[in-house]
Amino acid sequence: MKYGFFFIKRHKLPLVIIVLSLVLVIFYLAGTTKPLGKTTPGLSQLGGDFILDSASGSVSLLNYRQRVVILYFGYLSCPKVCPASMSVLGRALNKLTPKEQAQVQGFFISLDPQRDSFSKLARYTAQFHDNIIGLSGSPETIADISEQYGVFYDRSNPTGVRMEYSVAHASRFYIVDKQGKLVVAMNHTVTPNELAVQIRKFLF
Repeated sequence: MKYGFFFIKRHKLPLVIIVLSLVLVIFYLAGTTKPLGKTTPGLSQLGGDFILDSASGSVSLLNYRQRVVILYFGYLSCPKVCPASMSVLGRALNKLTPKEQAQVQGFFISLDPQRDSFSKLARYTAQFHDNIIGLSGSPETIADISEQYGVFYDRSNPTGVRMEYSVAHASRFYIVDKQGKLVVAMNHTVTPNELAVQIRKFLF
């Protein structure tokens, strides 16, 4: 009888470990995944005005007080996440009426100012929507604005003859309302429809 008890106990142990592991994973995901439209902790302390440059000249966020602004931080050499995210933004804007689109401005902020020229940024953003402008600045300015919005990024060490490198970065859409306040931070995995719904909340 004692042998049978230990036999069952020994064979149940792996199952117990699996169940506990699943519970831990669920708790972890619950703590790190934000519901759609919910503000992230400390979001009210993030954001603010900035001045950057575009192919058409200087751009100040202060001049867009009557528009809802969507910010995305990325870089042109980003192989998958950035173009996919910009496609989501472009399609979300296309879901808005012309009257709604006139109240919205998208900005793609380069995290790789050394390689992303203004002309390249302009050509890149034009692929997705006319209401998206590519912005850049000095590495120091980009670092300051990224910190201002709580955007993590890290450049890998250059390798090879061409000194190639990648930039690991947070991938989110930041929605700034017409008063210049950062109101929503959304993961890049949202659908165009979900993003459009959030944008509409701050129009009119």
